[in-house]
Amino acid sequence: MTEPRPPDETPRGRAGRGWAIAGIVSGVVALVIVPILFGPLGVALVVVGYVKGSRRAGVAAIVAGVLGLVLGILLTAFLLSVSEQTLVPIGGLST
Repeated sequence: MTEPRPPDETPRGRAGRGWAIAGIVSGVVALVIVPILFGPLGVALVVVGYVKGSRRAGVAAIVAGVLGLVLGILLTAFLLSVSEQTLVPIGGLST
């Protein structure tokens, strides 16, 4: 007699795991490159993975995608504000 498998071990769960992993990667990429693009993309991929049955990986990937989006936007805003303060005008420094 075999024991029942956990929900994440079903063939359906394995199908969603690839989507969830793609969402995690996209969320991590959103931290450094174009968070406005990769953050929502990561969340969308994760939702597909979650719906396809990878519950555990789906929840972890949703967290990674949302964090990537939010932290990426905050980091971008910070870097833009710092760069505006340190830019030299086009004419150079005037004395």
